[in-house]
Amino acid sequence: MRTSSIVDGDAVEQLLLLAGALRSGLIDALAGGEARSVAEVAAAAGADRRATGIVLDALATTGVVERVTEGGVSYRLTPVGKAHLVDEGPRMERSRLLHQVNKVRGWLELPEVIRTGEPASKGKGPRDIATRSLAMGERDPDLLEEVVERCLAYGGTVRTMIDVGGAVGHLARRFSRRGIKATLLDQEAVIPLAREYLGADADAIDFITADYTRSLPAGPFDLVYFGNVYHIYSPETNARVTREAFSTVSPGGAIAIQDYILGRSTQAAMFAVNMLRSTVDGGVWTEEQHREWLRDAGFVEIEVVDLDSASTQLVLARRPRGL
Repeated sequence: MRTSSIVDGDAVEQLLLLAGALRSGLIDALAGGEARSVAEVAAAAGADRRATGIVLDALATTGVVERVTEGGVSYRLTPVGKAHLVDEGPRMERSRLLHQVNKVRGWLELPEVIRTGEPASKGKGPRDIATRSLAMGERDPDLLEEVVERCLAYGGTVRTMIDVGGAVGHLARRFSRRGIKATLLDQEAVIPLAREYLGADADAIDFITADYTRSLPAGPFDLVYFGNVYHIYSPETNARVTREAFSTVSPGGAIAIQDYILGRSTQAAMFAVNMLRSTVDGGVWTEEQHREWLRDAGFVEIEVVDLDSASTQLVLARRPRGL
C-alpha cells in the first residue's frame, strides 16, 4: 500500500476546484454572507443546479464554505472563505489562485515546450494579463514592507522613485505612503487596472505607459526599482536595460532588482521552468550575471540580499555621485 507521494494531488484538485467556483460565479453568489440554498446559489450564478450542489459540498470540505442544516440544507462562506476570496485585505488571494490555474494551463504543454524550446501558447490574452497583474497586488504585505525598508535603508535620501513594470502599483503605493513621489510604469493594458486597484491612492502616483525594454523615462529618480521582471527577458536584454537605467538613476541614487537568483533561491530552478513555458527567452539568472550587468553599466556598491519574507533576492547598487 502506498503511504506517500511526491505530489500532493489533493492540493492540485483543491486549487482547480476553487478556481472553478470563482470563475463560475458560485463564490460571488455567496459573497453577501447569508446562507443560501443550492437553488438560490445556482440561480444567482446562472449555473446548473445539480453541478452547483456537488461543488458546494466539495467546497465545504476545503473550509471556505459551510454547510448549514437548520431549516433545510443551505450554504454560506466561512470567515476563511470571505477573507481569502471576497474581502479586500492582506489575506485576499482570489487573483493569485486564478493566476496559478493559468500557469497550470501552460505547464500542461511542457512536453511540447521541451521538444521545441518554444513557449506555451496559453496565458497571453487580455484576461490572463489582467489576472496576472491583479495577482501581483495580492503579494504578502510583509514582503512589500521588507522591500521598501531595505531599499530606503540602502538608498539613503529617497525623494522620488519609479516602479518599472510595477503591475497594479502595490509597491509604488507603499513608497507613496512614505511621502516619496512614486511613478508607476507598465504596459497600456495594465495602467487602467492599476488606477482602479489603487483607488484614491492613484492621485498621488504618476503613471507612464511604456514598454521598458524599448525605453525608460529620463528621470532622474533617486530609486529605480525592477520587481520580478528581469526573469521575463534574456541576459542580453537585461544587460541593455541595466545600462539604460544608469542614466535614469540620480547621481548617488540606487537601482533595486528583486527576483529569483539562481544558486541562492531555493525556488529559482523550478521558476526557470515556468519562464521556459511562458516566455521566449526568459529565465532566472545568477548573482554574477546581475553583478556583471550592474558593473558594466557603471553602478557600484553592489549588494545581494536574501529576503526574509520570500524566497527571492534583492540586488542593490548605486550610481556614483558626480556621474
